[in-house]
Amino acid sequence: MSGHPRDEAASEKAFKPNPGHTHFEGSKRSLTGKGQSTITSRAPVEIGMSDFGLQGISYVLGGGFPTNSVYLVTGEPGTFYATFAQQALFNASKQKIKVVYYTSEASCDDVIQDMNTFKWDVNDAMDDGSWIFTRVLPPQLKTVANNTPEDPREQRLDLPPHSLTPLRADFLERLNEGRWSALSLSYLMKSYPEDEITDLIMYWVSAAHNLGGVHFILLPKGIHEESRVNYIKSLVDGVLSFKFAQGFEQAEGEIDIEKLRRVIPKVKTIRHAVQDNGLAIETTARVG
Repeated sequence: MSGHPRDEAASEKAFKPNPGHTHFEGSKRSLTGKGQSTITSRAPVEIGMSDFGLQGISYVLGGGFPTNSVYLVTGEPGTFYATFAQQALFNASKQKIKVVYYTSEASCDDVIQDMNTFKWDVNDAMDDGSWIFTRVLPPQLKTVANNTPEDPREQRLDLPPHSLTPLRADFLERLNEGRWSALSLSYLMKSYPEDEITDLIMYWVSAAHNLGGVHFILLPKGIHEESRVNYIKSLVDGVLSFKFAQGFEQAEGEIDIEKLRRVIPKVKTIRHAVQDNGLAIETTARVG
């Protein structure tokens, strides 16, 4: 039995970025080297619990997802894994939380069209700067990007051939602005050495632990070497794996919680239905 559609008022009521706090001492370790900015802890970081604006999450998980965390969100194409992150960030934006969304091969227009499918309009947030699209361009993508009209709604971040340092520096700047984020990782994994990707993920996690926010790393399944993906999974705070599920009259799926630090979830698999306004979490068990 699927969850009921959420109206806007219910969604705003459901979003709980900090319903309770756990004291967490920011790590004293700094990541330096290769020219990136240094992360230093400023004060004890309070970890909250968030339902990401998805009704039922707090109930089925027994509190929600920890903030100040980095989540790897993965699934085969069409399993709505990116939709989950977009919905969480859209709901956060409605609560005046700033957002940065990093893309590479996809333009901001591609993401906006996907979000418009569920009537998630971020135009006002883009106008006032609280929602930023940043297109991250390795050298291989620059020619393609330069041959297409530049979209004034997105910023472009040119990367050198063998280093992700500019991306780390940009992320730190955005984090200091109090932003939540999403990062499309697949093209970067194809374009940069394994140690650069590892350093990037370690930097992302250290920054989140010290400076806060919720950060999604988006990665399609079945494209990259399994050992590389498993190592990334070992570094992040949570791993959410999306898969198809047999539905009765609508698109449905399941989210396997492969990993979740700082909390013991009540369940390891969450069932969801795809509705006109996004993913709806099931809160009752099926019979039969």
